[in-house]
Amino acid sequence: MAGRRSVWSDPRIIELTEQFIPTTDEVWRLQRVQDSDAIFFQEMANKGHYRTTGKTRQGIYVCSPNGKLLSSINSLNADDVLKSIKNGLEKWNGLSVSERQLPTDQKLKPSHRWENSYPDQGLVLTSANADLFTDPPVQNIRGDRSNLDHVWFNKTEARQWLPDDPQEGDIYQLPDHLANRLFCFHLVDNVKGQTLPFAPQEIKKSNLQIEVQDRHQSNVRIKIKGHSEAIAQGEWLLGQNDWTPTYPLDHSMKTEILGKATFDLVLNIFTEFEMVAIGKRYGKTQNNSRRNSPDTSYIGYLFTLAEGRASDKIAPAFVDIYNADWIIKPF
Repeated sequence: MAGRRSVWSDPRIIELTEQFIPTTDEVWRLQRVQDSDAIFFQEMANKGHYRTTGKTRQGIYVCSPNGKLLSSINSLNADDVLKSIKNGLEKWNGLSVSERQLPTDQKLKPSHRWENSYPDQGLVLTSANADLFTDPPVQNIRGDRSNLDHVWFNKTEARQWLPDDPQEGDIYQLPDHLANRLFCFHLVDNVKGQTLPFAPQEIKKSNLQIEVQDRHQSNVRIKIKGHSEAIAQGEWLLGQNDWTPTYPLDHSMKTEILGKATFDLVLNIFTEFEMVAIGKRYGKTQNNSRRNSPDTSYIGYLFTLAEGRASDKIAPAFVDIYNADWIIKPF
């Protein structure tokens, strides 16, 4: 997130990308799993800026298709990144034709990626969030960070957003397992960095109400309204080893939610969806970069239908702990 803001928005680097193919992936998986593409990355990255020290291989790598490392850096300074990329491109220009090509016997198709569970016929939302104001509002310390994520519901779950036979005036509570997906994994404080999700036990108050406003032929228009309160104190309840905090949990989120959507009963899909939430955060988590932030402030969330682009198939941040049996897990 910070890299997008301070490095990849730099016009000099944008211009330079005409000379190579930029790509990105989640380093957590690449540096840990023993899959063909991950091993390929590890062999290259272990020669880079971190060598074999530490646990992370986060950073920017310039390499050839056959895995030859040309340069690497982990920095939010655009000048330093620009220098590193130029250094890598200079080495690229010195490679022979054979060194620039992927070996014909190279097998890099991974056995598992979370994107394999992408719900083609379901409800896929793009989640955009941004810092709003402190509490009470102070204009000059408003943050300018933002973040994107995706929310997945499969075909069956998408249909569960409406009653079985929706009629105008019907009021329906979204099933808990769907509402909690939002409250636990997507209404979280990840504007400035990675964060922890909430466990279901930490959702102290919740309500997500669907009201059928109109039904015309196969189209059903609904209004979405709700609120939530999540409080995390004490130990990490989900017990994920890689997320174990170095200090006791003490953070919370209160939200107010409002939205509208249209569902086509014949096509069995949402044709429109827009939902906003205002969240009041308190406290911080280990990696969400709130160390120097006020104890409490407001976050704005916007959920809209994904447009079906390749980038829209990027898996949600917490897909590995989604409460969904249709998510394919690693073997």
